Amino acid sequence: MIERYDFNEVLSSLDDISQWLNSLGFTTPDRVRVYCRNIRKMIAVEASGGMEALQATIPFAAAREIFWSYIDADEFVRAVTALRNSLGDEAAAAPIEKALNGPADLFLENENNSEGRNFMFELIIGGRLAAAGFRPSFNKGTDVHVEFEGLQVSIQCKRPLSMSGLEKNIMKAIHQLKADKADLSLIAVSVSRLLNSGDPNSIPEVPHHELGHSYLRTRIHEIALQTKRFWFGKMDRAGILFYAFLPIRSYERPSCRFPERYEGMCPMGSDEVTTALLKRFAQSMRA
Repeated sequence: MIERYDFNEVLSSLDDISQWLNSLGFTTPDRVRVYCRNIRKMIAVEASGGMEALQATIPFAAAREIFWSYIDADEFVRAVTALRNSLGDEAAAAPIEKALNGPADLFLENENNSEGRNFMFELIIGGRLAAAGFRPSFNKGTDVHVEFEGLQVSIQCKRPLSMSGLEKNIMKAIHQLKADKADLSLIAVSVSRLLNSGDPNSIPEVPHHELGHSYLRTRIHEIALQTKRFWFGKMDRAGILFYAFLPIRSYERPSCRFPERYEGMCPMGSDEVTTALLKRFAQSMRA
């Protein structure tokens, strides 16, 4: 289970990131600034005691955008903060610009405007590595590159918007990684959109909020088994990391949503040395 964020702290971090982006010349209103605006508005409404009145009158589309602002900001802050701490502001700035575009409302995302969130997933994987003590880079051919146990690890990040696009994304990553010829290859696949299309009313539900992590683990293992037929045995010294970060609702607290994350590592072959190496790599990311 991941640490819960205090959203006053998230807003403070977002404001700091926004000021940093301004200093880099990224002053155009973007998705991150929308997150700031929405979270600041909700904190102010709650402080004034107007939450009940707002909930009774706010259009559903506006409420949905606010909802995803909270969820996306949570994940964005975790990633960018870790990257800035690891790489420094100048080096961390290079991949940020590509991740700022697209609608704040996840429900409005489609193949034509998903590029920003797709790049954001690269930052998220880089941020996970940085938080674990690695020094990721984004300019060595593949989406993310890192050194692990003296080996050069190349990572291709994919974020399909539907189950129908999952095989296509994985096969494209295999082709890209074969051309790269790293010591160890890894496909990181976000399945977050496969588990929720962006509709807050259809987010997964569990009997108790502490079961959210187990729910994600089960669903990711199911997806890994369903897709194994088209990736297993396709590469040597390679693995596939299925990743999900999404809100979970519980029966005992139906008005609350709890962000959960799970990463499931699968070797793409039966080599025991590679399997052990991938297991250590996955464990190091959770450190």
